[in-house]
Amino acid sequence: MVQLEILKQLELQEVFLLSLCSEKMKRAVQCLNMKPANLMYFFLENRVEVFAGYDNNPIDHHVANLKFVPDPNDEMKPMKLGGNTISCRCVKEAPENEFSHALHTLGVDIIIVLESLQRHMKDLFRFKPRVQLELASLHFINMYRLIDDVADTSFDVDELDTEELENHLTIYPVQDSVHLKAKLTGPLLTSDSKLCSIKGLGFQRTRDDGVIDPFILNETHQNPRLHFSEVINNFGGEYLVLVGIVYNINDWAQLIRRWKSKQAYQNLKFIATTVPTGVSIMFEHAMQQFDFVEWDGQRRPRTVTLDPKIINLLSNAFENIDCSKWMDIQQDGDGKWASIMLSETSIRFLVWD
Repeated sequence: MVQLEILKQLELQEVFLLSLCSEKMKRAVQCLNMKPANLMYFFLENRVEVFAGYDNNPIDHHVANLKFVPDPNDEMKPMKLGGNTISCRCVKEAPENEFSHALHTLGVDIIIVLESLQRHMKDLFRFKPRVQLELASLHFINMYRLIDDVADTSFDVDELDTEELENHLTIYPVQDSVHLKAKLTGPLLTSDSKLCSIKGLGFQRTRDDGVIDPFILNETHQNPRLHFSEVINNFGGEYLVLVGIVYNINDWAQLIRRWKSKQAYQNLKFIATTVPTGVSIMFEHAMQQFDFVEWDGQRRPRTVTLDPKIINLLSNAFENIDCSKWMDIQQDGDGKWASIMLSETSIRFLVWD
């Protein structure tokens, strides 16, 4: 009991390091019954980091930091990780680093290391947290696929081929969301693209300054190719968020028209777009064709909470969104109602169940 109380006071990265010391210590750590909601594997140029996230807590907790080095070191020792023996050494990081220590291991052993790391995480967090990938490098493009049961992926790279994206979604066919901070290359997306049928899809580009609509997304460092029509005209999923994009207002009008007539977008729940800082897009003329009406206080709720499992990677606000000032529109044939908020810098469109 005393040992468990001490372990409860430690940070997750300290608990992880202790779990490597012996099987007895690993079993003691398992008794903590840690239940993070999310477990994220963050792939960088020469290392992988693991973070744990909890519901109702925006802070990610550092768990593991593994660095792949090209050459062996005399200080490397055999260590048990996920039931396998790997050669590594524990190195203290600089004080300004968020991780206190890094495990240095050989790059040639990356396959067994990743398999062992994932198995070790499953042993520590036995209540099946939601697995997420964040890829800041494609250096180990064929290796991150060793991670199982991925629900969400974020690509934060310079360029990404659409064929590579399609391959990714073939490997993870039940994935809920993809978040792209990359310049897209390769074949244009179509309605048959797996990317366009995913539940949640987000695109980001660099803002010129820090002025960002807090309802939509956080600032990023990449600048995607985004033919707006390519994405919005082919999207068949539930949530679509596009930030910092110069969009065509006529594509927006066509989306509303096709949704209203039930020709397309029948899975749609929410779409949001914002333009780059300093850009304005006039919407009045294109939207005159629709009979938007003010909310009457009865036909639909005042507020909405979006699905946090999908939208949390795409938006930093999804709870109790006040739609009292949004205009309403109904599908033909007494169909569903939707609400829209229009401005020269952003458009948000929400379909009510």
